Amino acid sequence: MSTNNRTEPSRQTLSEYHSVVSSVLECKELRLSREEDSSLTSLQQWLRKLQRDSSTDDEDKLDDSSRAYLHSFRDNFTRYSLFLRGHGEVVGDSPKVPSAARDRLNPATSPSLAAEFEKLEEWDAFDVNRVAQLTQGRPLEAVTLEALHRFDLLEKLKLPREKLRCFLRELEASYKASNPYHNSTHAADVVQGLATLFAQNSFMAQLTDLEMLSMILSCAMHDAGHPGLTNEYLINTCACAALRYNDQSVNENSHAALGFELLLKPCNNFLEGLHNEQYRFVRRTIIGIVLATDMVDHSRLTKDFAAAVRQLGCNLETWPEEQRQRALQMLVHACDIGNPAKSLHSSLLWSERILAENFAQGDRERAEGLAVSPLCDRQKVDVPKSQLTFLEYVVRPTFEALRDFAPATSAAALRNIEAAKQHWEHMQQRAQKQSAAPLFPIDDL
Repeated sequence: MSTNNRTEPSRQTLSEYHSVVSSVLECKELRLSREEDSSLTSLQQWLRKLQRDSSTDDEDKLDDSSRAYLHSFRDNFTRYSLFLRGHGEVVGDSPKVPSAARDRLNPATSPSLAAEFEKLEEWDAFDVNRVAQLTQGRPLEAVTLEALHRFDLLEKLKLPREKLRCFLRELEASYKASNPYHNSTHAADVVQGLATLFAQNSFMAQLTDLEMLSMILSCAMHDAGHPGLTNEYLINTCACAALRYNDQSVNENSHAALGFELLLKPCNNFLEGLHNEQYRFVRRTIIGIVLATDMVDHSRLTKDFAAAVRQLGCNLETWPEEQRQRALQMLVHACDIGNPAKSLHSSLLWSERILAENFAQGDRERAEGLAVSPLCDRQKVDVPKSQLTFLEYVVRPTFEALRDFAPATSAAALRNIEAAKQHWEHMQQRAQKQSAAPLFPIDDL
């Protein structure tokens, strides 16, 4: 065996190496890329042959990636420590370990990801779509872990890190990547929006650790398993979920139920150390927040919150529990509908995505002989008008209601809403003059 001055490993060590590689290949939660799977398979086959022979000189036949994995082994590894140990550090410090594995499984080791996470607490600057690219489609796990770490919730509540990771991986996998809008990137965007609200405004000091944990988890869970279809479609087609939840907040009930179904798996249950009363509080709070993301509740929620601020002021410590819960729901709801209040470039990307998802439903309704939902008919929807209506009658009132409670973030959001309004007014005027004008000239921004 050509070792370049490395000590030849014993048969027992080779057996351990082979066992770890096999375990990693069999672990679906790691969601290996094709390149990683191929490299590890080559290494597995080489180790198997090496175990059979007393010695071999064919390490040179391993490709660079496979050989890098082999050399990354160190003492005291566990079955997952080929990739992770402790806080998520890559085992060993060899620069030969493929960067794709480092970036996906430990965002802190990627300079590009580290640069994005430096902006986690900034409403405009953070680019969740860039994070989605850098994590190979796993932004929710990365952003949620960073948010929980940023506010010291893992340490304060003594939450087991590996079970949390397993939960977030499975939760993220429940989001349909094929959905243009309701996917894990949207969920990550909502988590980041909440992190900004926490960091930029003084109300965070009035929240308990369990409230903050519940809010972050609500953001991560709030669209889990979303079918890319509206509640109205599910009700009209007598979908199983509509029958199960009696036509009441069908998607939202499904999201909350799925989130807890995944959480309560023994391998995922990072809340198992909470006292029963603490767990019941977290569960009740998350369910309330997720159900409040149903747009049917929007007007009532906004009015309830605005009335509470007028009557009770902005100090949450003086609010009764019922109103306090409504405040938590309002904050997450604002983040859920907040992408039109982000930078104009980001706002237009999300507008394009929700329209694509709505129009896909409309096409499906037409093909099934159903009445096409008003905002889903690509042949009839006035896009600029629909966006202006949402901005003026939904998004702006939400952030105006938060103006005294979360002044820093609301100010940035309201500036962006005004910029988006001007854009869509311009597009409306342009469309009247030139019906074929592109609606999303993002490259021109």
